[in-house]
Amino acid sequence: MKAVVVHDRAEIEAWARSRGVAVRQVDEDWESITYEAEAVEPDGTRARCRYRYPIPRPAALRRLARTYVVGMVHDAGRARCHHVRRVIPVGATEDELRRNAVLVASALIDLQRHERCGASVVTLTAYTVVSALEWKG
Repeated sequence: MKAVVVHDRAEIEAWARSRGVAVRQVDEDWESITYEAEAVEPDGTRARCRYRYPIPRPAALRRLARTYVVGMVHDAGRARCHHVRRVIPVGATEDELRRNAVLVASALIDLQRHERCGASVVTLTAYTVVSALEWKG
């Protein structure tokens, strides 16, 4: 696969438009958002174009304050499989934020890892939900 890295959102949009493909968000955390587009070049080579948008520091610090670290576990055969995700939930109270953090993390894990280890929203159990500012990992 051919990798193309661009330096702003306009460049990835132009790259994708010229190949008739869509740009999608593939990763997000408190400090950046990563966008990606994939296409097949005329010679048959697959190409992936990526742009990482660094969030300005004041906004990134506000996002960090709203970020939770969620640890989840499920049985995978005769073993226990652990997953940890950083998520930015929405909610009005601390209880609601923690509950929504678990919901978002379990959905992400299901989407990202179900094929690999069988993780699903139904089988995952949260063992830690903590503010990223308090996380001591």
